[in-house]
Amino acid sequence: MNKMKLIAGYCYALRNYLQTPKGRHDALDYIRGALIIIGVILSIRLVIK
Repeated sequence: MNKMKLIAGYCYALRNYLQTPKGRHDALDYIRGALIIIGVILSIRLVIK
């Protein structure tokens, strides 16, 4: 299978998943988790310096 078709298929599936209520909820959870991790990393860097 062509890599571009494979990537396009993943993007299509992800877009369809994010249009569902569960997909939107999961995406917000992932974003919130990433922001918390970034905040903790920055806090630790400030304390160590």
